[in-house]
Amino acid sequence: MVVETFQKLADAIRGDDGRGLVQGYLRPIDTDEIARKLKIDAEAAARGSREQPSSDAQSLDAVEHNIIQTLESEWTYHGSDLINNLRAYASRLIAVSVPTELAKLDLLAQNTLAKLRDVNHRAEAELGPRREMYISCRDELTDFRSKYKLKRAARNPARRWTTFGLLFLLIGMEAGLNGFFFAKGSEFGLLGGVGTAIGISLVNVLFAFALGLFPMRWLNHRNYLVKLIGLVVTAIGLAALIALHDFAAHYRDATAAVGEDRAFSTALQTLKASPLMLADLNSFYLFGIGLLWAFFAIWKGVTFDDPYPRYGAHYRRTAAARETYSEEHAFLFDDLEEIKEDTVAQLDAGIRRIPLFPQEASLIRSKRDADLQGFRAYESAVETAVNQLLARYRDANRFHRKTPAPKHFDAPPWRLPHSFLSDAAVQKETAEPATPALDANAALNELRSLSRAVLDEYESLLVKYPHPTQMPS
Repeated sequence: MVVETFQKLADAIRGDDGRGLVQGYLRPIDTDEIARKLKIDAEAAARGSREQPSSDAQSLDAVEHNIIQTLESEWTYHGSDLINNLRAYASRLIAVSVPTELAKLDLLAQNTLAKLRDVNHRAEAELGPRREMYISCRDELTDFRSKYKLKRAARNPARRWTTFGLLFLLIGMEAGLNGFFFAKGSEFGLLGGVGTAIGISLVNVLFAFALGLFPMRWLNHRNYLVKLIGLVVTAIGLAALIALHDFAAHYRDATAAVGEDRAFSTALQTLKASPLMLADLNSFYLFGIGLLWAFFAIWKGVTFDDPYPRYGAHYRRTAAARETYSEEHAFLFDDLEEIKEDTVAQLDAGIRRIPLFPQEASLIRSKRDADLQGFRAYESAVETAVNQLLARYRDANRFHRKTPAPKHFDAPPWRLPHSFLSDAAVQKETAEPATPALDANAALNELRSLSRAVLDEYESLLVKYPHPTQMPS
């Protein structure tokens, strides 16, 4: 019972076709196992007892056909494996073929050179004008610094445009505060007071900002005439701001005293007669708040740009030209750098590997020839196994029969219908293509020259269109 169980387990593993579920390439043929699987001994005894096949049978019987088909299926299975193995050997031989490798690397290098030359043409049209603009702006900035002896970097305040938001905020706040002061004498009350205050605040903040941005920064100029003009204009501007707020304070007093219709002329008279005499404490508040807001606006004007006049503008123009050139440079060169590095790396790897190819090819051919010899021996083993099994069946059949055995029992030994080694697919995969004699040193020198050509083409591009950080001053 136990033996029977193990036998069934072995049959399940091997399968019902006699080849086994777990295949091994050119595995030894176990004739005893095949005889047991096909029940050759039992079939021979049974058929011999029944005088089968008949003495005058001209062809093989079912058992003999089954023996041949079982071994032929094994042979066909391994023949397919042989062809697959030979294809793998052919692929490996192509991979270590010096002409194939040279052709592949030459194509790679030529493609890279074509891309580099294409970029050269594109750079002339796309990068050239930006490079010239950047160089022009950079030289202009250098000349400006040299002319005015500026050794420090330009100060480019961040968020410059938020200054205008602050100015409008100052105008709104001052207008709101001053509106309460002007509301007393306005016939429209608070609304009329805010309207008057907005006009004064607008003039105050914008004039003070312009005073700080232009004439006050002229005081930093190295030209003494410009300094003097800046000083004079600054003094006049500050006096004008003080006069504006003094007039606004007198105008508030006059509005409260005589009404809006006569307030303007009255304010001018009191301003000329006694500029520092105000009738109401709120007018002093109006005067002080106006000057405080003017101070804030002047401070924003002075710090809106570099202290030295026009230095910030030159710097920003140069920075914008540099950024434009850098972006276009990166667009053209970043991918090109990777392509160049990959090409040179593959060429260098080819230079190192190609001298080893003949030895590797010889080793592959040796393994392939060993496989062919092994399969030739396997085919002989298949024929031997078939003949052994046929003889086993026929001898047992003769032993159990009383009539003479068929004549084909004494036929010549069975042979395979053909050899896989003569198959067209095998011949194709083992054929060696005719290749002309190749000078290995010349081939390696050609690869080195291609590598140098790629590097030289790339370097010439970089020399002609360098990155801004690599440009000579």
